[in-house]
Amino acid sequence: MIGKEYPNPNPVKKASWLRALRALSLTMRLVISLFMGTMIGVAGGALYPPLTHIAAPIICRGKLETVSSSYSYKPGQFGVTRELFCVGDDGSRQPVTARGLFFSSFIYATALFALWPLLMMPFRYVLSLGARRVGSFAQDKLSGLTLSETTTSSWAWPVKGIRIKVRQPARTADTIEDRIRELARLRDVGAITREDYEARKREILSEL
Repeated sequence: MIGKEYPNPNPVKKASWLRALRALSLTMRLVISLFMGTMIGVAGGALYPPLTHIAAPIICRGKLETVSSSYSYKPGQFGVTRELFCVGDDGSRQPVTARGLFFSSFIYATALFALWPLLMMPFRYVLSLGARRVGSFAQDKLSGLTLSETTTSSWAWPVKGIRIKVRQPARTADTIEDRIRELARLRDVGAITREDYEARKREILSEL
């Protein structure tokens, strides 16, 4: 009986998972870029006002100027406020602090989003290097768990990834006693003469 063949749904599921992962990666990239851009535009601009001047061509047709004012909120405690003003050709001053912070943050976020692959290259290199080292370490550990080929002189016993090599005497059946006993048997059955037995026996005993 020939069964009916059904199409394999795996390629479709794989494609949907890839699309979901790409969407998630893009979303995380956008969120991180917006957060970092806001930190540079707002917090960075408060510490170093020229960072907000990147938005000058968008928010001001004249000259963008930063005015810092000191204030005291507690006895002995002082703070600094910074405001952005657009100074026109006629000397008029228009406050543009909110627009300056917004557009400078937007510009930095857009730049980070566009340059994300380039900025991630060092991190990817470090991660790939770490992955290779972990893989090499795991391979060494796994190779340490494998038994070596049993030989006549030694055998390997793995203990928690450590190869312990134990020496064993060679199983040759040619010990001194066995060899002398075999010579005596050959002498008794007449295979060798008594003189041959004595000469061979002296050779064996000389090995001690």
